[in-house]
Amino acid sequence: MSPAYFSTLFKRETGMSFTSYVTTVRMEKAAELLKNTDDKTYRIAELIGFSDPNYFSYVFKKYYGVTPTKFRGN
Repeated sequence: MSPAYFSTLFKRETGMSFTSYVTTVRMEKAAELLKNTDDKTYRIAELIGFSDPNYFSYVFKKYYGVTPTKFRGN
């Protein structure tokens, strides 16, 4: 199965792109870790598959509207 065909089938079945799905799963896990652990944000970034903690913070803020640090403080 080609990546393009997989993406087409995935979107048809779920209504969202595969990339959007993976981002959603990662951000939900990051939110859970931020609320339930004392791990540093760079460690959480690593745990959910981001090698660059700054990019993780960028994506997190775009997804939730606040930085990981502010999210944890709420």
